[in-house]
Amino acid sequence: MSFDWRTATDAEVDLQYSPSKFGLQPLDAYLREYHELSAPWAGKDLVTPGAPLLVYIHGGYWQRLSAADSLFNAPDAARLGFSLHATEYTLAPHATVEQIVQECIDDVVGVLDRADAPRVVVAGCSAGAHLATMVALSPRLEGRIGMVTLLSGIYDLRPVVRIEDNGALRLDETRAAALSPALLPHTTYSPRAVVAVRTIIIRATATRSSRASASKTTVPSIRLRNSGSRRRLTSPSMAARVAPLFDATVAPRASTCDPVTKPRRPARASSVP
Repeated sequence: MSFDWRTATDAEVDLQYSPSKFGLQPLDAYLREYHELSAPWAGKDLVTPGAPLLVYIHGGYWQRLSAADSLFNAPDAARLGFSLHATEYTLAPHATVEQIVQECIDDVVGVLDRADAPRVVVAGCSAGAHLATMVALSPRLEGRIGMVTLLSGIYDLRPVVRIEDNGALRLDETRAAALSPALLPHTTYSPRAVVAVRTIIIRATATRSSRASASKTTVPSIRLRNSGSRRRLTSPSMAARVAPLFDATVAPRASTCDPVTKPRRPARASSVP
């Protein structure tokens, strides 16, 4: 049975939504690994105008890590011949989640303006998957993102209100709902999406909604759910994962959702952003 944060105790919600409860190593070990793998490329501009572009938005519960810690995809990006850009944003409590979302949108708009990329993927892990989704839903980026790749994200922020880490975020339920992609109308979206829950990857194509204008795309076949918490905090290289999809030629079809790997059991409705 899936976890229901509405009926669970505060301790149970904190257990499921805390970012460090189920790591195979202490959280600091993962953060140190991100930093060490990214260090050789810190401070370098990895965007080549005219090349396919991967924009990566880091996680860290909206209050940890940085763009400089998020360049571990650079070796694969260079080998595969496409640009990499890690989005920087002000961390909580120095910025609200609303401000962080806006900073991410501004950053992605800026890098797309100068990259002149023929194909664009916006990707994020954990809290970064939430931010990548909010970026993809922005009207300012309508028609400019070819794919979103979301790994172990949280798309309903209301449970976060009840956990200890909300001390820095200062969310209440009304604001959390307004920042939850799962609760927002999906009038715009990218043509394709890859959603990873634990190690389960679902690839889906988009369908045009009869209620939307001809320029807007929706993905009704994807239901955004919070991902399971019992997982490694370190993900495989995002660049290598999305590279084969840059040349995808699958035409958009209605209500298409082709699982690459079928889940053995339903994903639990919890997350470790």
